[in-house]
Amino acid sequence: MFMQALNQNMLLEERSWLLSYPIAVVTSLVALLVSLVLSPLLPQSSLVLFLTAVVVSSWYGSRNVGMLATVLCSLASAYFFLAPIYSLAVATVNGILELSLFVAVSLLISGLSAARQSTESRLRQSEERFRSAISDAPIPIMLHAEDGQVVQINRTWTELTGYTPVDIPTISEWTQKAYGERKELVRADIDRLYSLNARIAEGEYTVTTCSGETRIWDFYSAPLGNLPDGRRLVITTAIDITERKQAEIELQEGTNLLQAVIEGTTDAVFVKDLQGRYKFINATTSRIFNRAKEEIIGFDDRELLPFNLATALRDVDQRIITTGRGEVVEEKVRSNGSIHIYLSTKDPYRDAVGNVIGLICIARNITKRKQTEEALSRSLQRLEALQRIDRAILRAESTEEIARAALLRMHRVLPYVEAVVALFNFETGNAQILAGTIDGVSKGESVELEQLIPTFVSKESGGIRYVEDIATLKERPLLIERQLVEGKPSFLAVPLVIEGDLIGELSLFANQTAAFNLEHQQIAIEVANQLAVAIQQARQREQLQSYAAELEQRVAERTAALNESNADMQAFTYSVSHDLREPVRVLQGFAQILLEDYAGELDPIAQDFIKRILTNAQRMERLLRDLLAYSRLNRNELSPKPISLSNVMAEALTQLEAQIQEQHAIVTVEEPLLPVVGHYTTLVQVVTNLVSNAIKFMAPGVQPSVRVWTQKRNEWVRLWVEDNGIGVEPKYQERIFKVFERLHAEEVYPGTGIGLAIVRRGIERMGGQVGIESTASVGSRFWIELPAPSEDSMLY
Repeated sequence: MFMQALNQNMLLEERSWLLSYPIAVVTSLVALLVSLVLSPLLPQSSLVLFLTAVVVSSWYGSRNVGMLATVLCSLASAYFFLAPIYSLAVATVNGILELSLFVAVSLLISGLSAARQSTESRLRQSEERFRSAISDAPIPIMLHAEDGQVVQINRTWTELTGYTPVDIPTISEWTQKAYGERKELVRADIDRLYSLNARIAEGEYTVTTCSGETRIWDFYSAPLGNLPDGRRLVITTAIDITERKQAEIELQEGTNLLQAVIEGTTDAVFVKDLQGRYKFINATTSRIFNRAKEEIIGFDDRELLPFNLATALRDVDQRIITTGRGEVVEEKVRSNGSIHIYLSTKDPYRDAVGNVIGLICIARNITKRKQTEEALSRSLQRLEALQRIDRAILRAESTEEIARAALLRMHRVLPYVEAVVALFNFETGNAQILAGTIDGVSKGESVELEQLIPTFVSKESGGIRYVEDIATLKERPLLIERQLVEGKPSFLAVPLVIEGDLIGELSLFANQTAAFNLEHQQIAIEVANQLAVAIQQARQREQLQSYAAELEQRVAERTAALNESNADMQAFTYSVSHDLREPVRVLQGFAQILLEDYAGELDPIAQDFIKRILTNAQRMERLLRDLLAYSRLNRNELSPKPISLSNVMAEALTQLEAQIQEQHAIVTVEEPLLPVVGHYTTLVQVVTNLVSNAIKFMAPGVQPSVRVWTQKRNEWVRLWVEDNGIGVEPKYQERIFKVFERLHAEEVYPGTGIGLAIVRRGIERMGGQVGIESTASVGSRFWIELPAPSEDSMLY
């Protein structure tokens, strides 16, 4: 920018220099003319006038212009005023001296004028550089006078604040717009600057820009001298530190947050140097050592902890410092008179270039967790032992095996040397030994109750009896006394209780006093409870087995009788539906012959009787046929397969073709019908019966209209048969599916009353369901539901 301005100035000076040559010519001519006019009156005036021309030319032109004026004026003086006149030659000594003096004075004037112009040019360039530096400076700069006038603000100031010199012509305007309520404070600082007349760092101020944004600037001001009118000029610069201040605030907030986290955490946080001395600790660390921070900082573990604990800590610290790798270790520290376990995460502490200069550690007190883990481990071991005992008890069959299985596995969890499981019989006063031995009495033998339990123990008693030392008992049963003599002073007896009744006892003996703690007692109680339940279940199982054997005998006898009855029923049904068909056919045949061959010999009454015989014979034939079909459904094995309902429906409609034509029925099948899993022949009979009923049960004068379609319901397919018949009232909808159930007289709607029973029985034999939705006098919708086949099944 500066070089561009300098080049422009040089170009302007060159143009000015070219335009100033005419000045020399003009001033020289004017001086000549005036001298010619005044020479008669003032003979010496020409020299003064020519010098004036040189001065004017040198002032407004360059040195060359002054020299041109000097040459022109010297020639004019020699030609017009020095002898000889009108000649450039100078003949007299005075003329030569006069002309030489003129030239010397003119050259001096030109030199002085050139020096002045050079000084002014350098001054203008310096001023231009100063203004350019201020204008292009990357920081905001303001020049202002002591009376408050803003002389100049640079482009950066305008870009950052949005204010131009027009917006802030005075300091008052600037402070009003930029500082608002704080303008008086800023004004006081500016006045102090003028009074001290020295460079002042004004400090940080919050500036409001033209757009309303607030920025933080760090201001510096200094005097620059006086303006031409005598007023002092001050330069003010500013550095925008908004981002830096925000970063400092965020850094401080982060530091405060980190400090709060470190101080607020329940974990111990500390830093050590290479010698193991504490350089930083948080409040938790101070509480662990039960000392003030001042009593810990600068000391190492050997000065704060017992030697063995401090040595262990120092070994770990030195290993981490030496290897430069962090570790997670469990460490022990004595705190408040007891040993605590800490899980410590230790890492090397490095300087800016990566050198290890110490150790950073975060330690968490895991004493309670370790205790819980140990307790949990013991509980798991106990649970595992109890599970083994439970499995052994469950595998056992008799009460003796149950008791023996429990005692064999209790040694792993209970510190006893002798144990016995006994069942009590308070009515006889005896105790039967199920497992174990006591004083030589073993499994299968009995002892008197008073030798084993105190007299105060009754059938309703259920409390645990624990004696740390049998010798302290006032009342000691005989067998218990002998245990003391044999060196088994500790005794634990746990009752076996079922539904509040004491049925026996688990007794344990140890060869030292106070051998059973609370955990041992709890284990013994759990085993005893399981034993009691298992013994009771074994007793009940034995009773149940006895009852089951008796029941099986009864069931076998009744099953045989039922099978015989079913066989008789099936034989009867077959005989009725098959053997009786022959006489019916004979009866039907002879009646038909009488009507066809002897009708002319019979009177009308006889003919009517024969017709009645034929009609009832045909009815009997249909009844026997349906009965045989129903019997066959109960007797035959069905093998369901994927079936095309479209094929089934086509065959059923073929069988019903005569009925459809006779009653002018309209049967609409909405294809495609979804396939199902069923028995083809049975399904044809079922669909035929449903469509036949739909056509048959119509109100007089109504044309039958039947609609058939299928519907997918999850893994099932439902076939609907809808009609516009007489319908079925809700109270009869279940009844119509039973054998020989009819809702209308034979004369109104002929039939056997077995059709829908065949439908239900056939669908149930195929693993499906059947139902009806009907409204009286409106119509019915029968449905059957069968499993849907897989997509890749082959249809039959």
